[in-house]
Amino acid sequence: MLLIHQLLEQPSLLAYFIGADNYAWLQFRSGERRLLAKPLLYFEERLPTFIRIHKTALINPTCIISVHQPPRPKMAGSVRLVDGTELPVSRRRWKEVAQLLKNENNAIDISEPSLSIQPILTQKQVTRQQIQVIMSGDTLLLTEQCLRQLDIPYTLQSSTAGAELASALLLCPPDQWPKLIIIDSRMNRADSIMTVQRLKGHARLRAIPVIYLIPPSENMMQAYQLDANSVVVVPDDPSSLVRILNQIVDYWLKTVQLVD
Repeated sequence: MLLIHQLLEQPSLLAYFIGADNYAWLQFRSGERRLLAKPLLYFEERLPTFIRIHKTALINPTCIISVHQPPRPKMAGSVRLVDGTELPVSRRRWKEVAQLLKNENNAIDISEPSLSIQPILTQKQVTRQQIQVIMSGDTLLLTEQCLRQLDIPYTLQSSTAGAELASALLLCPPDQWPKLIIIDSRMNRADSIMTVQRLKGHARLRAIPVIYLIPPSENMMQAYQLDANSVVVVPDDPSSLVRILNQIVDYWLKTVQLVD
């Protein structure tokens, strides 16, 4: 079980906290829930990017998909999170919370009674690097976090199985193929091996770089024999995992010039 300070090092894994006297329930984005022996104020002070929307609630703003103004004066507003959870925004905090959320994303119009948070759009066409990952859970969230830190436009597509990926790609024109594929073999080793075999066994698809993640106990030679471009041993410790993921995405998306 991760210690509290380890949890706070990876805020992208956390969705929200619900305070209960000197304790707090922590809701992970993965769906896990844990009771922690610390008051809500403790986490508010250590997670400056999180927003206190109520005396009992502290949330990760990246988990919000919509914001709803109070229906009438002296009533609470609310926010809806990506998992469907709806949490109240206290009447006293409404203006402050609305302003903070507007600062997070200028596309929000706080005058509307129901505010959908959408990415800011520009008229300029931007070429995006398309990345395909076969992974789920915390590894997927941490990979998204690493990609967001790069100054590179990207589109991330994810799935939990990849055996049919090669067949699916062959139905698309080559300009829609991913520039990079990352496979987390720890989820399903048999599916992962089959995915690499099919990708690297095709004359055209084999040009797509494939990064293959393995647990410390696995021999990396089999994946290399299947022509994986890089085989990376991934530890269970989140901090080490983030460091490795940062190195992977930085090297393959910035140092290596991926061919269009």
